[in-house]
Amino acid sequence: MINILLTAHRWDAYISIGWMLLAAVYGLASHRRHPTSVQPRYKAILITGGSILLLQVLLGLALLAWGLRPASSLHIFVYGALSPLVLPWAYMYTRQEGKRHPNLVFGVVSLFLFAFLIRGTFTG
Repeated sequence: MINILLTAHRWDAYISIGWMLLAAVYGLASHRRHPTSVQPRYKAILITGGSILLLQVLLGLALLAWGLRPASSLHIFVYGALSPLVLPWAYMYTRQEGKRHPNLVFGVVSLFLFAFLIRGTFTG
């Protein structure tokens, strides 16, 4: 069971990295075409990305429950706790101050998550 969880956690990390790269490229390209509105297709990409990150956290919590810990507690407290909060923060920001450029905000945040997730794979 532990091997299955470890494999799922690893593959979900790779999927998350790829998905955030897709979201970053799509968001930055969408900013050029539709700077003031997020298109439904991009919303679906972002919601799927958030769901993939949530699955990553749940798999990580399951591994913790089975007694496995990463090499560094930084992995848990920074990457595990912070990653799933970044997209909701960006959503709240675009409802307040970032109304004029939501695609740019989501594109940059997705690019940040892309790099953040790559770094997270090296600490685990």
